[in-house]
Order: sequence, then C-alpha cells, then structure tokens
Amino acid sequence: MSLPRSPSRSLYPALGFCVAAVLSPFLVRSAVAGDLDVSLLNLCGPGVSRPLAGGDLTDCGWVQRDASGRVTGVKLDEEATSRFRSLMSELGVVMAPQVVTPADTIGFAGFQISAELGITQINNKATYWDGVKAVAPQNRLADRPQAWLSTVGVFVRKGIWLPLPSMEVGAGVVHLLQSQMVAYQGYAKLAIHEGFSDWPLPSLAGRAALSHVTGSEQVRLDIASFDVLISKAFGVGGTFRAEPFGGWSYLMIKARSNVIDLTPGCDGFLTAGGGNGGAFCGPTSPDADLSANFAFPNQDTITRRRFFGGMKLKFAAVFVAGQYEYLPAGRSRDESVSSLGARDGSDKQTRVSLSGGFDF
Repeated sequence: MSLPRSPSRSLYPALGFCVAAVLSPFLVRSAVAGDLDVSLLNLCGPGVSRPLAGGDLTDCGWVQRDASGRVTGVKLDEEATSRFRSLMSELGVVMAPQVVTPADTIGFAGFQISAELGITQINNKATYWDGVKAVAPQNRLADRPQAWLSTVGVFVRKGIWLPLPSMEVGAGVVHLLQSQMVAYQGYAKLAIHEGFSDWPLPSLAGRAALSHVTGSEQVRLDIASFDVLISKAFGVGGTFRAEPFGGWSYLMIKARSNVIDLTPGCDGFLTAGGGNGGAFCGPTSPDADLSANFAFPNQDTITRRRFFGGMKLKFAAVFVAGQYEYLPAGRSRDESVSSLGARDGSDKQTRVSLSGGFDF
C-alpha cells in the first residue's frame, strides 16, 4: 500500500517553477526586450512631417529642428513629465517590496524559504502606459499592456536576536514577467508585541523594506516601504495554525531617467562627421543629431499608500499565505519641475499575492 504523499513535497514543483521563472533573465545571455520593458520614446507624440534624409518623415514631436532639418534641441510638451511620473508610480507599485506576512516573526532560531506570485492591476488604457515596448507608436490602441501584470519571486527570511529581540530580516528577488526587469528586495521587521496567543491582544510589528529594480536601460527605479502590521494567530483543530493579518504601508518611489535617443533612426556619430546616418537624419551635413539625446529631469520622490489584508495557514513546516492590497490613486506633485506640470496621475491599483514555502 502506497504511503500518503508528503504535504511538503507537493510544493516542490511550484517552488521550482517560480525559481526558474525568476532566474531565467540571468540564464539567457542574449536577452530580448519584452513587451513590458520601458520605452520612454513612446511617451512622445508624433511631430510634424519634415524633409529629412529619407524624404518627408515624421519623428518625435519633442525634437526641435531648423528650416534645414538640423536638430537644434529638445522641448517637452506640457504633460510629458506627468506621463513619466505616472508611469513610474504604477510601475513602482508593481515592483514594490512584498509583504505577505503576519506581524509575528518566525523566531530568532527560525528560517523560512518561500515562492511568491503577485498580480497587480494597472491603468493600461492611460496614455502614460504607451511607454512600454508592447505599444506601437504608429497605432497606440492596437497593442496595449495587459490590465494585470504578473510577478514571481523567491524569498528567504531569518529571525535574529540582535540588535534587538523579536527581529526578522529577509531578502529576495522578484521578476516582472514579459520583461527583463528584476527587483532585489530586502527588509527588516521589528515585532513590538508578539507570541501571546492566549491573550486577546493582537501582535503588532513595524517593517522597513527596499526594492532596487534592474534590467532596464532607460530608467533607474528604487522603492522604499514603511509598513505597520497587525495579526492574530489561532489554532484550528489542533492541526493548523491560522493567522489573519492586515496593515498599512507608505511607499516612496524614486525614478530616474537614463539618456534616451529621440531619433533612433539616425546615427548621430556618423552624421557628426558628415556621413549618412540613416533616413531620420537632417538632410544638411554635418547634422547635430546628438542634440536629440535626452533624459527626463530628476523629480521629487513619488509617494503612494497601501492597505492590505490576508491570511497565513501553517501545517507542520509547510505554509501558504494569500494577501489583497488596495492603493488609492497617486496624487503627489513634483515641486522641482512644477513649471512643467509634473504630477502623479496614476489611478487606484489593487494587487493579489500568493505565497507558499517552508518554515524551519
């Protein structure tokens, strides 16, 4: 007679799949940009048709040219910095530090490994989501990003005694599917009150976390979160441990633009020496196409607020957890470039997260 299948073994395939999905960008040497990789040039609307080397052609409306077609500089439209800020706000929520944990720590001798799946809602019909590879500038309504973006991640957590009792630290890596973007995340949690399961008082903890996003050539993105968690553990039939939890987070998103080429159809280094750089170069030689290289000005930190609730179930060393998050629409403004109207126009967002793994 066959023995019952071990509960812990049933999670091995899921953990293996998530690990492979997260690490896949590092295992492929010649990475190909995915549909959700950032393409800031798409935030630029088309300009007027101009006489260029390839005939009468239309390039980015931010590019300024003289009567001969030579580039004279870059001038943003009034809403450009707001579109950038709104895109970074919603993308920052997608890649923000994960919670999916109750207020109780795993104990100073405890160790946990888990795989996590997150599905985050975005306002995919908004014009600021034109700024990804999936959108074709020629027809911006044809191929939009999906309304829900998926991330997979792996995490390790460890309870520690120093520098304070009831401390827990953790680290992990999260991959945004259909992109090359990966977030390295770490956190520290301090339980202010925990472990008194016979008392009517819930457990309470504070947490600080950081997410550093890599894999994009066009933006640098860092997200910090400060979380307050509350939870209460219950025994179920002397077999399971159920632990409902909830809390609030304050997110701080810092986004910086790298230099982008607003005229990718023209090789500015060739035209600078009098050569033929491509169809989108000015007909006058030497051209000043390198003046069309551009980066969005640095903006003040984007702030968002997050409310969440969930449940953790544990049987022996195996656990599963689920969580729902709600984030009101972003409303922060950038004072440093206020003349350009840099405001966060992001919509409200929701997120559903599932986690499973082992507590040792």
